[in-house]
Amino acid sequence: MTTIAHTEMFDRLGAPARMHQIAQYDVFDPTLQAQLDAVAAHTAGLLHAPVSMVSVVLDSSQFIIGQHGVPGWISEVQGTPAEWALCSHTVLAGEPYCIADGTTDPVHADNPLLAMTPIRSYAGVPLTDDSGHILGAHCVIDTKPRTFTDGDITVLTAGATETMRILAGHRTPPHTAPPDGR
Repeated sequence: MTTIAHTEMFDRLGAPARMHQIAQYDVFDPTLQAQLDAVAAHTAGLLHAPVSMVSVVLDSSQFIIGQHGVPGWISEVQGTPAEWALCSHTVLAGEPYCIADGTTDPVHADNPLLAMTPIRSYAGVPLTDDSGHILGAHCVIDTKPRTFTDGDITVLTAGATETMRILAGHRTPPHTAPPDGR
């Protein structure tokens, strides 16, 4: 990616209204993480994928809030830089995003994440809240090239719907000023 593309990515991901929406969710709640880990495990099982994640994509990083099968350092730090995150492309596209083989895909072949991990294929769907903001993505990752089907996207979409239902229970009420302005 060029510097201009990075700047555009950070600007779009860091839109203040979007960041404000993400900040309304208690993504650090351990109960939430356990629930989203279960969603990720269910999706991975249905799609016979070794890895599934639920992530929130911030302006400069991807934060994994639910996971199944995420290996090594990515699991330990619970994320990646936004410019490496395949989920960033899902968020920016605003629709399902698939990569059959990242090592030969012209958009992703130079991604350091693909060089450092066995990731080869990816399918993700946006996590859209009731305000219409895309908070992140629900995805599956495979270590072999794979063409994802409409049925696979349907399974991911069902997982994303369940994720948003769960996240709604971990949303803090918006802060409003008292009627007297104090």
